[in-house]
Amino acid sequence: MDNKEVIRKLNKGFEAGDEETILSCLADDIYWNVPGAFTANSKEEYRKQITNENFTGTPVITIINEIAEGNNVAVEGRVESKMINGTLFKAFFHNTYKLENGKVKSMTSYLVPITDNK
Repeated sequence: MDNKEVIRKLNKGFEAGDEETILSCLADDIYWNVPGAFTANSKEEYRKQITNENFTGTPVITIINEIAEGNNVAVEGRVESKMINGTLFKAFFHNTYKLENGKVKSMTSYLVPITDNK
């Protein structure tokens, strides 16, 4: 499986709410940084961030662009998820991934909320 396929599998795991698929894509010492929100320094810390008590159901992820070079993959997209208060959270995202031996070793996620209902 090439690196873009690993990232596609990871995102499909999020869309399906399939924690085991998500975790199967990660190195044990995964580092995940979402600036301004949180940092996870291990697979166990990542697992705790997979589900957020403020949301219900699974997200809809739309990939706009993917770029891969060597062990680096960048993905631009849009995510929508229903919040427990009934509102719909929508955001653009840009994720950068570094892979090692076919597993995600580090990930940085930038989120930009969409507030204009477009």
